Amino acid sequence: MIGQMKLSKAHPYSRDEIPKFNIDYRGLIKYAHSIGKSVIELSDKEKEKFIIGNTMDDVRKASIKLSK
Repeated sequence: MIGQMKLSKAHPYSRDEIPKFNIDYRGLIKYAHSIGKSVIELSDKEKEKFIIGNTMDDVRKASIKLSK
């Protein structure tokens, strides 16, 4: 498997395992498209305009870690 991760013991996530953030996804995608970029190409500062009450660092710290 070139360039892919194989997950050990993959399972569905419960609601409690998924971090809770208030993100305006529709606005984020619309903004990215309006400037000719994809969401992944946006800077953290640009993304933070659409994350209410948190920063990208908070989102990264709380993200679900995938097992290798």
